[in-house]
Amino acid sequence: MKSVPHHPFTVFAAGFLVLLFSSLLFFWLRFLCELSLLERMPSEARAIKVQPSGLMPPELEEDPNVAHPSFVLAILYRNPERQLGFINSLTTRFPVGPRSKVYFIESDKEYMCFDKASGQIVYQHFERQTMPDNSPIPRLFQFYIGPEGISEIPNQILGRFVEPMIDQSQLFHKEGILHELLLYDKSLQCFFRIDFDQKTVAKDSDLSKKSPAHKPIQIGLLLKNPASCQIKWNSPVAGDSRTNTWPVILTSPNLDAGPYLLVLDASGRIDLLDKQTLEFAGTAGHLPAPETYFGTIPSVRPRDLLGYRVQPLVLNKFYSEDGRMLEMTSGDLANPEPLASRVERDYLGLFAASVSRNGTAMALAIFDSEGKQIKTEYTRLPQSEGRYTSYLQSSRAALWKSPWAPVSTIGKYLAENLHPPILSLASYFTASAIEAGAGHRTLFLLPNSFVAMIGLDGGGSRLERFASALWCMTPSILLAVWLASRIGKDATLVGLSRKARRCWIAGTLAFGLPAFITYKLTRPKVALVTCANCGKPRRPDMDKCHLCNSPWHVPELTAPDWRVLDGDSPLGDQDIRGSGCRIPEDQAIRKDQPGGPGQP
Repeated sequence: MKSVPHHPFTVFAAGFLVLLFSSLLFFWLRFLCELSLLERMPSEARAIKVQPSGLMPPELEEDPNVAHPSFVLAILYRNPERQLGFINSLTTRFPVGPRSKVYFIESDKEYMCFDKASGQIVYQHFERQTMPDNSPIPRLFQFYIGPEGISEIPNQILGRFVEPMIDQSQLFHKEGILHELLLYDKSLQCFFRIDFDQKTVAKDSDLSKKSPAHKPIQIGLLLKNPASCQIKWNSPVAGDSRTNTWPVILTSPNLDAGPYLLVLDASGRIDLLDKQTLEFAGTAGHLPAPETYFGTIPSVRPRDLLGYRVQPLVLNKFYSEDGRMLEMTSGDLANPEPLASRVERDYLGLFAASVSRNGTAMALAIFDSEGKQIKTEYTRLPQSEGRYTSYLQSSRAALWKSPWAPVSTIGKYLAENLHPPILSLASYFTASAIEAGAGHRTLFLLPNSFVAMIGLDGGGSRLERFASALWCMTPSILLAVWLASRIGKDATLVGLSRKARRCWIAGTLAFGLPAFITYKLTRPKVALVTCANCGKPRRPDMDKCHLCNSPWHVPELTAPDWRVLDGDSPLGDQDIRGSGCRIPEDQAIRKDQPGGPGQP
C-alpha cells in the first residue's frame, strides 16, 4: 500500500481562503473597536483653541475698544465612519470629488470638466448679453482650454493636458462668470493661468528644470477628508458688555491667499506662488505632526495623515480715489466695497490642522506671512489633580479615559494579535508606505496597529523600536509557537514526512491561527490502527509503520481448516490458533469426521 499525498495546490488554495476569511473577521473586530473608541472619545480632547490667534495687526488686537482678541478654533469631528475615510473613499470619483474629472456642475448647461479623450478642459456657462433694443437675453458660451490657448471650438492646436489639478477655492464661491482659473499639470510640470475675459493661457517654465525640489500635489484649497476636522477663525470683538458686541472687521470665509496661491508639496511643505508671475514667492509653512500614542513624529507627509485642512488669512483694505481707506475686511472678496477704487490684499499667514492616522489626535500650527511657525498646539485632555491641572495626550485619552474605552482597546489589541505574525511584522516595516486613509481599509497589512505605530515612532534607535514591536507581538508569537508544537505532534502521529512536518511548523510560526486551521482542514483523514511491532497507532495506507518502520504481518487469505485438540495434548488448554505451530495429523480432527465439531 502507498500513501496518497495532498496536492500542494489544494493546501495553498485552502490556506488562502482561510487567510482571507479570517482576515475579514479580524478586520471587522478591529473596525468595531476603532469606531467605539472614536465615538466615546472625550469632547474636551477634540478641540484646540488659540487666543489671540497671533496673525492680526497689533492696532486691531490692542485697540482699547476690543473686548476679546481674535481666536482660532480647530475641531476634531465626531464622525467615525466618515473620519476613517470610508465615505471619502467612496465619493472620491463622484462629480466634484477629489479625483473626479468634473470640477463643478450647477446644471446641465453650466459646468466645468476635464475631457480626458481630448486632453482639454471644457467650460460651459450662460452669460447675459444686451440686444440692440436693450433687451437682455441669455447666451450659452462653451470654451475648450488647452496648454497652448483657449477656443470656443475644440482644436488640436490647443494642446493636451495630462494630469491637471485646479484651484478649487475659486469654484467654491463662484458667483456668476468665472474670470480666471489657475491650474497645475503634474505630467507637464507647469503652472497655468487661464484668463476667460482675454481668452489667453499663461504658463511658467518647466518646473522640473527650474525647481526640481518642488513636487506639488494640491493647489489653492488644501484639504483632505473634510469630515475629519474643521478650522474656525473669529476676528477681534469690540463691545461695552457681554451681550452688546460686534466684530472689529467684517469676516468672510478664508479660502483665498490673496495675491498668492497656496501649493502643497509631497513632503508636507506649503509654498506661496505669485498668481501674476507664476513664480514661487517663498515658503508659507508646513503640515504639523500630531502627537501619537508613542510620541511625536518629527515631520509628516500628506499621505501620513488621515486628514488636514489649511486656512489662509488675508486682510483686505479698500481705498477711495483720494487714498483714504474706506473699510477693512478679512477673507475673500465676496462683498467688496462698492465705492472703493483700489483694493489691497495683504497676506497675514495661515492656520494648518493635521489629524493623525488613527483619528485620535490633531495638531494646529500657526504661521505668519514670512512662513515662521509662531504657535503650535495639540489636542489634549485636561485632568484635575488637586489644585493643579495636567494634560493627557488625546491619543492616550481616547484609548483609556472614556467609558468602556479599555475594553475596546484590549479587544483591538487582541484582534491584532490574532492576525498572522508575519503580516504584523510586515506592517511594522511598510506602515509608512501605506496612505493613512487606505490603512483603515486593508485586510492583510495593519499600518494603524500598535506594532506599526511603534515603527512610525521617531523616538529611540531602530533596534529599540524593533525590540518594542516584538514585545508588543508577544501574544501573537506565543500563540503561534503553541499551535506549531501541536501541529508537530499531530503530524508525527499521522505519519507526515519530516520535510512536510517542517513546512507545516514553519508555516504555523509565520501565519499562526490561519495556518493551524488550514492544517486541520487538509490533514490526512485515516483511521489509525495499532502496530503489532511497536504497539503505537500507525497508518493503514502505508506499507511500513511510520514510527518503527516494520512491515505488515498479514496471514494468507485462504481460511485454515479447523483444528481440535484432545485433552491429552501436550499443549493442554493453551490456545495455539495463530501461533504458527503445525498440529500432527493424528492429533487433529476434521469437521467432516464423525465426532468432530458439529457432528453427532
